[in-house]
Amino acid sequence: MSYRSRSGNLRTQKKKSFWNADNAPFPTERQRMSRSMGLLVVALVLLVLVFVRVIYIKAVHGEEYQYRAEQQQLSSTDVVIPSLRGAIYDRDGNVLAESVRVYNVILDPQALIDAGESKQINTVETLMAVLKLNDESVIRKYISKEYYEYRYLKLEQGIGISAAQMESIQTEIDAGRVVGVWFEEDEHRTYLNNYQAAHILGFNGVYGVEQYYDEYLQGMNGRKMVIAGAGNSFIDEYVAARDGYNLTLTINSKVQYEMEQTLEYAVGRLNAERGLAICMNCKTGEILGYAICPTFNCNNVNDIRGLSEKYIKNHPDTTDPEYYANIWNNWGISLTYEPGSTFKPIFASAAMNEDVYDEGTVFVCTGSIKIYDAEVGEDSGHVHGTQTIRQVLANSCNVAMSTISLSMKTNKWLQYQDAFGLGQLTGIDLAGESGDSRDLIYISAEEAEKLGTDNEMGPFEKATTSFGQGFKLTPIQMICAFASVINGGEYVKPYVVSQITDSNGNIVETHGKESLRFTISEEVSRKMASYLQEVVLGGTGINAQVPGYSIGGKTGTAEQVGASGTYEDATYIVSFMSYTPVEDPEIILLVVLDQTDMDVSSQAARLNGQILEKILPAMGMYPDPSLFQESISPNSVDVASSVEGYDYTQAAKDKEKEEEGGD
Repeated sequence: MSYRSRSGNLRTQKKKSFWNADNAPFPTERQRMSRSMGLLVVALVLLVLVFVRVIYIKAVHGEEYQYRAEQQQLSSTDVVIPSLRGAIYDRDGNVLAESVRVYNVILDPQALIDAGESKQINTVETLMAVLKLNDESVIRKYISKEYYEYRYLKLEQGIGISAAQMESIQTEIDAGRVVGVWFEEDEHRTYLNNYQAAHILGFNGVYGVEQYYDEYLQGMNGRKMVIAGAGNSFIDEYVAARDGYNLTLTINSKVQYEMEQTLEYAVGRLNAERGLAICMNCKTGEILGYAICPTFNCNNVNDIRGLSEKYIKNHPDTTDPEYYANIWNNWGISLTYEPGSTFKPIFASAAMNEDVYDEGTVFVCTGSIKIYDAEVGEDSGHVHGTQTIRQVLANSCNVAMSTISLSMKTNKWLQYQDAFGLGQLTGIDLAGESGDSRDLIYISAEEAEKLGTDNEMGPFEKATTSFGQGFKLTPIQMICAFASVINGGEYVKPYVVSQITDSNGNIVETHGKESLRFTISEEVSRKMASYLQEVVLGGTGINAQVPGYSIGGKTGTAEQVGASGTYEDATYIVSFMSYTPVEDPEIILLVVLDQTDMDVSSQAARLNGQILEKILPAMGMYPDPSLFQESISPNSVDVASSVEGYDYTQAAKDKEKEEEGGD
């Protein structure tokens, strides 16, 4: 018994130790199910957490991780296909600037390496032959382990190749002899006449119409997405480019050429620092020709032409950051100057329009006139005596103009200043126009006080204004104001673009005459145009005569104002404004020579006549035999002979001999 009892105790103890110290019984079925459900819930919770994490990662970092994953599998490129910049034409449809489609050679080193040695050799030889390369290492260096992961490399020696070169290589690609090579489209801008109309055109989106109409010219770029997969497979996505719009200018290329050649020759012969010539249709505002010297090559903008000895002397440092910018700058619309006597017809027409005088009024010039405590005199002490307005303008008399100014009410003249556009932009469609400032002109006492300036219009200031001194304007402002004096009194807006078309020739915009206001009456304008013919027939502008044409005009000479604000000795701007025909003015021409050695405005008159004689036939305006006079053609005389003391006939012979190569 004792054995069984001990034995039974051992079994009991074993069962207890098997389960737990608390003598827990075997679990029931319900307990087992409960435990299973608990494990399932935990598993579901974990699964939900994982799912939420995946969603979070996808939402916040999805693109990043996707990109990383794709980059491990694929190589992709997103290439911009540039639109062709719009072309620029002259008024007759001749191309002045255009963009052509060129191509860049793109290498796929991985495909080239995988293709094997035979095709590598064929590819290298083909590229060298078409691209005219002498050293195969410029291509061979990419066929190496270093570049194996690359799928897009722009070959430096294959940038901007022609369509013919591209097609030659493409033929070999299609035949399977060239691998790992493809092309992307690009654009090359070309100016067909290099220097011609440079300051009108501008270059590569800056200056001139290139900048002013950039939004029209540039078009809209396209896009090409290339995704390279395993092996040589590609997926393409292509959006075509829309080419820019084309511009048609008002410029006549023949007129432009003659103006540029004649101006450049004159600037060199007269040793002026620079020169300018603007030809405009005074009835419509169309700019027909526009020349500046020195000028630049639009295809290579650091290639400068027309530098005079004076320019080189005054601007010796070609490393100056502003050196080239000063030449590219269109100073005909951006820099101001004192117009001198070319302004006299403008003031005289305003005074006549206000009945201050009439054509029968007599003016007496004694050589000087005192206005309060100041004195106005004639150049070189000339005394013109008794004159009518015709003679006043022909003789360019300062005293008579000052006399007229004393009778012209100040408030009235201030109104005319605004009407003639002084101190205002003309609105010409070229980039960089300046001159919109009340500081450039004399203004009323009230306005001067309000603006805090001291340029108040008093009697003396009005007198100096009457003959073109003491205030400034731009050449384009000058020609527009003068045009209204002789075209019937209409101030027209100048413009250089007549039409904008798309790449299919459809008209997008047209530009034409835009009349802004009237300055004087038609009657006064007609009289003034007649008076100014006397300037050319026998006055200070006699050197501007052109046989066979009726021409009116006005000379102008002004001293330069230096950095100190005072006039500099022996530094002059000479100019001449002309128009033709006198009976019904249509063509107006302004020439300006900056910093000539002498203050002889006949230099500018001679240059003006030379230009007119060349450009008028180019515009279909031929000489009238009944108007030929006993005078030598301006183009048979060197412009330098305009200086007093020269023998015109001998100068003509000298020029002819020089052109023939004689000594």
